[in-house]
Amino acid sequence: MIKSILAISEGGPDAALSFRLAARIAGLFEATVDAVHFSEARRHELDITRQSMPFLARVSDERISEHAIESRRAFDELLAGLPGATFTGDETVTLERIVALGRLADLLVIGRPGVAADAADAIAPATVRAAIYESARPVVVAPPYLKTTGIDRVVVAWNGSQQAARAVSSALPFLRRAEKVAIVVAGGTTGAHDPAPLLRMLGRHDVEATVSTLEHEDTSGRARGRALIERATMLSADMLVMGAYGHGGLTNFLGLGGATAQVVATCPVPLLLAH
Repeated sequence: MIKSILAISEGGPDAALSFRLAARIAGLFEATVDAVHFSEARRHELDITRQSMPFLARVSDERISEHAIESRRAFDELLAGLPGATFTGDETVTLERIVALGRLADLLVIGRPGVAADAADAIAPATVRAAIYESARPVVVAPPYLKTTGIDRVVVAWNGSQQAARAVSSALPFLRRAEKVAIVVAGGTTGAHDPAPLLRMLGRHDVEATVSTLEHEDTSGRARGRALIERATMLSADMLVMGAYGHGGLTNFLGLGGATAQVVATCPVPLLLAH
């Protein structure tokens, strides 16, 4: 059951992305949203570089202020009308407080972490890592473009791991509502990968699912990540569900080992993760 959603924004493009997706999910489950603005950049206000270059410091301060304003604007436009919705965006918000709030939510919604040219304005990877690995709650990463349709087709990446099992359990509210559920098994279908017990469990929750396997000759993480995204796209997924592996390290960001960064960076639909 999803009744309390924590939506996190750093005030760049992620503000509208995460808040819009949070509003849509809240509408599906008659839930409400606690929105939080948090800027990782505030931690660097006393850096020597900024003290020695006042102009850059002013530019940085202006950007931080603009991002705070954008988070509030996005909240007022997208979430303020929800019964019980709240907004927190004062200077006292820390990453530790984000984690503490997340532990009391049913679900966290967050924007896609910045890569390459958009990194300065997108949500910081450290914020996303803290949400995934420390909040003990499922996290949905919002894509840069949100479909206008509902979350009717859900694809689940399955490998029998405890992380994948937690992701499936966390996704059950979405799976019960979905018109189609597709299980994509990474590797073979024997041993821990065997999808039969998963299908039996889902059936007891009135969820019918199809199964397909994902094989890829290239064993690199990026290739596996691309293959999973391609399969989800082929299945017309509205949401992808997968386990978040590792311990929050930069090079092992989430599921399928090294495939995680590729999936986060390119997933075109909401990505539900559980660690």
